[in-house]
Amino acid sequence: MQLGMAGSEGIEESMSSGMQEMQNMQMTGDVDKDFAMMMKSHHQAAVDMAQAELESGKDESLKKMAQNIIDAQKSEINELQSFLDNHKNPEKNYDPSMKEKSFAKVMDQNMTMMMDMPKMDESASTDKHFVQMMVPHHQGAIMMAEGFVQFGKDPGLIAMAKKIIADQKMEIEQFEKMN
Repeated sequence: MQLGMAGSEGIEESMSSGMQEMQNMQMTGDVDKDFAMMMKSHHQAAVDMAQAELESGKDESLKKMAQNIIDAQKSEINELQSFLDNHKNPEKNYDPSMKEKSFAKVMDQNMTMMMDMPKMDESASTDKHFVQMMVPHHQGAIMMAEGFVQFGKDPGLIAMAKKIIADQKMEIEQFEKMN
């Protein structure tokens, strides 16, 4: 097996595993807690994909972006975990089963978008796979964060969501210039 394929497979496996974890997550009905749980998982998948790029990628500018993603999202994962550790009595403020309205609609649309993602070109390099996967992955995070800004309650999480939107839109622009 080529070194690049191991990285590509790692990127696809990380994305798949993250999506599976998010699909299996039991929503609480508390928009803040549910956002924190989902974004933590979403970020971990991005960290894992970026790690595969660092290990097998060849393009130094993409490897630098991968390291930046790891650094930023690990920090946010820690903040999200801290929120979850301290948010002991969630307040039910939406119905996760009502997928046609409120935050449930945002989460359902995000999962649908992620599940409809095109398959990767198996002959492409790790670098190309990283770009192909990170753009829609970031788009999913932006969609989730924008929905959370609309429905969220916790000011700290809302500020983080706004930062995620800005950071990941900028990274998508960088990825698109490289593609």
